[in-house]
Amino acid sequence: MLNKIFVVFIIIFCVSLVSFAQDKKDDGLKDPHKKAEKVKVEKVDESKETLSSKIWNKVCPVKGEEVDAESPTVKYNGKVYGFCCPGCDAKFQKNPEKYLKNLSKDGKKFIGRK
Repeated sequence: MLNKIFVVFIIIFCVSLVSFAQDKKDDGLKDPHKKAEKVKVEKVDESKETLSSKIWNKVCPVKGEEVDAESPTVKYNGKVYGFCCPGCDAKFQKNPEKYLKNLSKDGKKFIGRK
C-alpha cells in the first residue's frame, strides 16, 4: 500500500514540475501572447529598365547566384530585392528575415550557406 502511495506521489510531483517549467517566462524570448508585427512584403510591378537600377542586392538572398534583371523582384522594408531565377521570390516572401541573413550588409556578397 505504501509503495502505491509513493508511486502516485512521484507521478504527481513529476507532472507538477513539467507544468511549472512550461509556465516559466524567459525575458530574452518574445511574449507569445503579443501579436506579431506585420511587415509588408509586396511584389514590384514596374518596367524592367527602372527595376534594374532600383534593385538593392547584387546576389540572390536565396541561392547566392548573381541577380537576373529579368527575374521577379520583391519590395521589403523599403528596398527592392532581386533574385537569380523565378521561384526564389516566392521562397523569400514566405520568410524574408531568414533569407536576408544570407546577404552582406551592402547586399553584394552571399554570406549564407548554399
